[in-house]
Amino acid sequence: MHDKILQEIDEISNSLILKEAFYAHFFSGMLKNINELVPILAVEARQSGIWLHINPKFWSEIFYTKEHKYGSIKHEILHILLLHIFRYKEFKHHSIFNVAADLVVNQLIDRNELIDEAVFLELFPELKLQPNQTLNYYYEKLFALYEKKIEEEQKLGRAKPNVSWENLKSLLQENALSQQQHNFWKYFESLSNAEKDLLQESIKQKIYEIISRTRSKEFGKLPATLQTYLDEFEKSMQPSVNWRRILRLFASNSSKTFIKNTLKKPSKRYGTNPGIKIKHRNKILVAVDTSGSLLEEDLKEFFQEIYHIWKQGAEILVVECDTIIQQSYKYKGRNPKVVKGGGGTDFNTPIQFANKTFQPDALIYFTDGYCDPPKEFCRCSLLWLLSSAGIDEKDFKGFQGRTIKMS
Repeated sequence: MHDKILQEIDEISNSLILKEAFYAHFFSGMLKNINELVPILAVEARQSGIWLHINPKFWSEIFYTKEHKYGSIKHEILHILLLHIFRYKEFKHHSIFNVAADLVVNQLIDRNELIDEAVFLELFPELKLQPNQTLNYYYEKLFALYEKKIEEEQKLGRAKPNVSWENLKSLLQENALSQQQHNFWKYFESLSNAEKDLLQESIKQKIYEIISRTRSKEFGKLPATLQTYLDEFEKSMQPSVNWRRILRLFASNSSKTFIKNTLKKPSKRYGTNPGIKIKHRNKILVAVDTSGSLLEEDLKEFFQEIYHIWKQGAEILVVECDTIIQQSYKYKGRNPKVVKGGGGTDFNTPIQFANKTFQPDALIYFTDGYCDPPKEFCRCSLLWLLSSAGIDEKDFKGFQGRTIKMS
């Protein structure tokens, strides 16, 4: 049975490439787990990546047509794209949140791709729900109905007959489809706040990358409401600094070069064979202030910018530091699982490390700025990135190098 399911998943992947490549880019990066022990079809976000869990019996018996299987995959991808798995904690009644999230997602999928048991607006006729609204809108409408009917039952012994209430009660049962499919989202709540933030930023970076890769060709095939959401999402992920320009200014004489084949420059010696192009790779030391004065939002802001530096092709070594360097690692596009620090602040140590050990083309220091200027002189180009919640740029005086306040 597993081989048959894997074959069907391959077929869905090929169909997505041909019909809706935006989803295909996302689906190709998901880790698949076919396991009789998982209760249903569900998606989960972990540090190791985004997992799609598939119960083989459920897959074969509930999604009994190719269209249903195709739509079920889109359903799970949309929960990730809309960041529903990270919003669980925001809502008082988690089961109602699950129903509201499905109402949002199912409106973005063709009706023939959804099973009859899926959640639709018409299940709640008395509420007169408007289409294409936010998750919060649907949650508030459903929660208001829930509170009203619970109060009626407490006062009268029973609630007045209502189709919407009967359907909602059924959907709130533990064995309901909406509840079972979202059980894996609870894993996110077991993480520390720092782990949650870093995992969320990692997923958001993946989404941003896919949007950038598919915008010109594939956006026109998506529902208008999803296009609007992705446009706003892309704007929110734009770097606050033009890193391409900054890196050119910082490291015009890069210490490392590499050879790249190019068809745009044919080899004079070998005729039509690709020529070669000498490329410079910037060697950057990125210091991340992890002292006790830093907020979780600051760290999210920092790592979003580090990702954009890395995307420009820079070789990056990150050092996390408060009064000392707590840990160092090469940055490869993924955020660390745990950020270490929480003490005071000393700007000298990373500069000493740059001068004596790493010897980069540039040092970029992310900080809130609340510390005296370093006594150590930096021998390479130095840029200070002040967090949006940090010290004002006009008060950041006596520091070597250039200063940018993040917006």
